[in-house]
Amino acid sequence: MTVSYNQSVATSRPWTFLALIFRWRGSVWKAIWIQYSVWLGLYFLVSAIYRFILQDYQRQIFVQLVDYTGARLSYVPLDWMLGFFIAGVLRRFWYLYDIIGFIDNIACSTATYIRGDSDRAKQYRRNIIRYCELTQVLIFRDLSMKARKRFPTLDTVAAAGFMMPHEKANFDQIQYNYNKYFLPFNWAWALVYNARKEGLIEGDYYVTVISEDIKKFRTGLAWVCNYDWVPLPIIYPTIVCLAVHMYFFVCVMARQYVKGSENDPNMIDLVFPFMTSIQFVFYMGWLKVGEGLLNPWGEDDDDFETNMLIDRNLAMGLKIVDEGYDKTPRLEKDAFWDDTWVPLYSEASAHEKRYHQRQGSLAHIKLSRSVSQVRMVPRDGRRASVVKERIVNVKPGNGIGDVFRPSSLLNLMKHAASSHSLERQQSPGSFRMDTLSPTSPTTNAKEYESDKRD
Repeated sequence: MTVSYNQSVATSRPWTFLALIFRWRGSVWKAIWIQYSVWLGLYFLVSAIYRFILQDYQRQIFVQLVDYTGARLSYVPLDWMLGFFIAGVLRRFWYLYDIIGFIDNIACSTATYIRGDSDRAKQYRRNIIRYCELTQVLIFRDLSMKARKRFPTLDTVAAAGFMMPHEKANFDQIQYNYNKYFLPFNWAWALVYNARKEGLIEGDYYVTVISEDIKKFRTGLAWVCNYDWVPLPIIYPTIVCLAVHMYFFVCVMARQYVKGSENDPNMIDLVFPFMTSIQFVFYMGWLKVGEGLLNPWGEDDDDFETNMLIDRNLAMGLKIVDEGYDKTPRLEKDAFWDDTWVPLYSEASAHEKRYHQRQGSLAHIKLSRSVSQVRMVPRDGRRASVVKERIVNVKPGNGIGDVFRPSSLLNLMKHAASSHSLERQQSPGSFRMDTLSPTSPTTNAKEYESDKRD
């Protein structure tokens, strides 16, 4: 069963993930406790032999072995091996989920475009949904252990209602060395064609819409089969798994406490390997993540819920084409019809302060209140005869006067003055915006005349 923890991490807090650490189902502790117990047993066994059984000259040899293995643990590049492996497996996992198959689009288009209240029209709509879902059942039986246990034989598929007896006989008549996933889709497309011939579908375009939805559903299931047919090359997960287990097998020797070590003469006898245990949880847990995601069709805690999806698709599809058909509410004016609409909130959420409207990053910049006009003039004097200047009045309260703050306006004017000559030489065809203030209208006019003479 898929482990859901979204509610626990809905809001980020310093203790958010602490609540997840102490869970058991789907946790790292459940995944690694067997391996960790075996490794810890081996570690204490070797430690007991060193402390209580070996002679002095044997202990000297043991110390040399510990120094030798400890100095060469870096030969195993676990970090990048696990990183590449998990990244590739995770991409594969999410793509499989994207194409696993949800029947909603087929059901909605079928309920919309196959018209009629007769039993014949209803049978068309229901059988198209059932045939598409039948193919998903047949595929999941061959991929998912949960679905295989539910439907061990084709007779159990028919007994569950996904195939009628005459459909089962038709299915068994075709002798084929390969799978027959295509057959229910053929039946579904044939029903769409027949519905068009009988006039239940009003146009050829609607036939195309329904057929494309069925095709998209079929293509996704075909890719699911292909990913099961061609998994990651076996050498890839094998070498990663071997590297992690060999690394900690060597750690049984390399992380022992010994007296007279040349690599770590100040070693502290902690008896219990705390730091190596932490490393074991991280690396072995990382490997278990890859093992769980490599084949999401098994019975792990976070594998795909194939049986739930089968039940959900069938129930949802039939509900859409039956109760969802031709049940459109009558048209009336909605609650937002007039311009006096005000968004409403529950009383508990209406007083929350964390509410921000979407604004641009410069929307907070304001104009000086002393600015009453903005003069729009051509930047190049040679175009003055073609493009005439325009004066825009800044009206209080219309939003234009709240565009720039005085400090920002001053910075813009200083920048324009300092780069005026350089911009005029490099881009003679561009334009400039000058602002007029009630306190200095003549100054801006003189600058404009100077620009025209230049």
